[in-house]
Amino acid sequence: MTFDFNYILVGLMEIFSHFVQGCTGFGATVIAAPVVTGLLGTDVGVPYGTLITMPMLYFLGIKCFKEVSWKDLLKICILMAPGMIVGNILFGSIPANVAKVCIGGVVTVIALKNIYEAFIRDPKRIKEGWDPESPEELAKANSVPMKVFRYACLLVGGCVHGAFNIGGPLITVYTLYSVKEKGRFRATMTWVWIIMNTCFNMVSQYSAGRYDTPILWSALAIGVPLAAVGFFLGHLFHKKINRELFLKCVYVCLLVVGGDMFIRALMAL
Repeated sequence: MTFDFNYILVGLMEIFSHFVQGCTGFGATVIAAPVVTGLLGTDVGVPYGTLITMPMLYFLGIKCFKEVSWKDLLKICILMAPGMIVGNILFGSIPANVAKVCIGGVVTVIALKNIYEAFIRDPKRIKEGWDPESPEELAKANSVPMKVFRYACLLVGGCVHGAFNIGGPLITVYTLYSVKEKGRFRATMTWVWIIMNTCFNMVSQYSAGRYDTPILWSALAIGVPLAAVGFFLGHLFHKKINRELFLKCVYVCLLVVGGDMFIRALMAL
């Protein structure tokens, strides 16, 4: 075991990132990634990002097992799996910053669109008698172009998640349109990461010998307890908010995640 003050700084970041994870079901790895990889390096930061989320994911996955939308979970896993395999194979050969600029840009645009609709357009339209659950609106959401777009998000999200562990925002875009209830949304997202991280990322990282470093385990020994604090605070906050506020929180988190990823990667090019 080793000690470095950077392990504490990384752990403090995990409090905030896991608060978001506990509330929304996504975001911990991507939000913390700039600090984690900046202080620990990519070779340690990527497996660290995978392992630190797992204790909380397993806990919540068991707790909310009955709330999972299994139909949507199956679709996500089937469409993500090929991309994750490709991403793991191509790790190191794909310019990380190029991938982050593209993913961050797409997620930022989607988040801005949803924020505009949730905070400005929809409240005004509801006052005028508009029904977001009307057959016409549901038909638009399930049109062929929208379905193609959502499935493309899963394929690309799987690829970048396998390579850099940053596919969460794109996977969230799909799930937002498919799983409407906040508890089912978080439960489904939780099981996405349990399955994908356990079956793909952890196996590939272990096989590549990326766990054979005392730095990783020393950082985790400090980071996991701090991440647990943030996670359980987020879990309590999740119980207190309604669906509309929950979705607004998700949209804002997407904007923060996507915007941060886009700006940082663009500046590094």
